[in-house]
Amino acid sequence: MLSNKKKIRGWKRHIRKIEQWKRRVMDLDMEHLQTYHRDYAKLWIHPFYAIPRRNPPAWYNALLLEAMMEVYANWNKTLLATGEPYYLKLWIFDPHFIRSQIVAAYKDGLHFYDQAFDAPKIEKPFPFHKYPKLKDKLQLFDWRLYVDCDTYAESDLTDGLRRGWMSEKAAASIRQKAYKTTVIQLQNGETDTLYRVRAGDVWVGSLKSEDKPE
Repeated sequence: MLSNKKKIRGWKRHIRKIEQWKRRVMDLDMEHLQTYHRDYAKLWIHPFYAIPRRNPPAWYNALLLEAMMEVYANWNKTLLATGEPYYLKLWIFDPHFIRSQIVAAYKDGLHFYDQAFDAPKIEKPFPFHKYPKLKDKLQLFDWRLYVDCDTYAESDLTDGLRRGWMSEKAAASIRQKAYKTTVIQLQNGETDTLYRVRAGDVWVGSLKSEDKPE
């Protein structure tokens, strides 16, 4: 994730992109959902959601979040009408807000995201102060804190070292910073080690008052 060192111009145009994004995702794609039992809406807005990704300024994030809540409300109505139990959440990443998304699932996908994130070691309150104009709307949601992490495989670190893409110091830093290390079994019978390095927080939110079928 890059910082905002490179100046971005044309903010009026970028603000219009939020409305365009909202129109594209406002209606939940029920055909897709019925086929795959899962769907999502990411913040595909250039030049922020690009390679590499860049975080917009805080005021722009607030506009994005407001749009996300409007889309969430519409998806919620659609899912309620199905009469099925469903998963509908806002995933709000902090500080990497541009990773945020709206996620829906039901039927065979209902519990697909139950283990999407690791629980934090320390709890803290949702950062309402970052979105002062949206505080009342945000307080309508139940927010749960999880860990936003980057995952590295030992095989990738080894390959990066061999190719000269990574230094020994960088690889050692990843191993040292990892808050969770897991050994996995590969299909060829060998093992690999995964390192999870904390990148920030992810807040998972759902409306407190939504009347879901159980």
